[in-house]
Amino acid sequence: MVGAIASLGAALAGIGSLRLAWSGAATRRPWLILSGWALLALALLAFAFAIGGETGIPVAVCLISVAGLGFVVANREVRPRKEARPRGEVIDPSDRASRWWRGAFRVLLAGPLAGTASILVGVALARQLPLSDVDAIAIGGLAVPLLWAGGMAWTLSDDRILRAFGVLVAVSAVSFALAFLI
Repeated sequence: MVGAIASLGAALAGIGSLRLAWSGAATRRPWLILSGWALLALALLAFAFAIGGETGIPVAVCLISVAGLGFVVANREVRPRKEARPRGEVIDPSDRASRWWRGAFRVLLAGPLAGTASILVGVALARQLPLSDVDAIAIGGLAVPLLWAGGMAWTLSDDRILRAFGVLVAVSAVSFALAFLI
């Protein structure tokens, strides 16, 4: 027990020496660094003799790490919070008045229609890629969530809903033809 306490004291002294070397004058820095690492090595050896080599060294490493964390937390700098800049007006992406049917149509575009288009593209990739069946199915399957996410983001951010609708319908039709008709 006395050996463990002495080892802990050596570890704390070593960490303190390294901390002083970090923030101290340049003339003493090499000696503080050398003595700090020597004290940490002594603490490892002392823990190994006090507790045993198999448990003493890992316990010493953990205690040195926790003590180092304690030194970092104790020496942290708390800065005063900056005043937030006044915000300007929020720019609305759409100048049109919001209507309930536009929101409902966007939900339909982003969810079911973008999902259908992405699944059809995935099936078309799986059927038409000149790879082995396993590779083509894997690529087609992995492409579906990425395409669906892209389609969803695009339809929700594009101001022209009918353009998104037309592109999603065209992509679905071409993918269906590539997947099942060719």
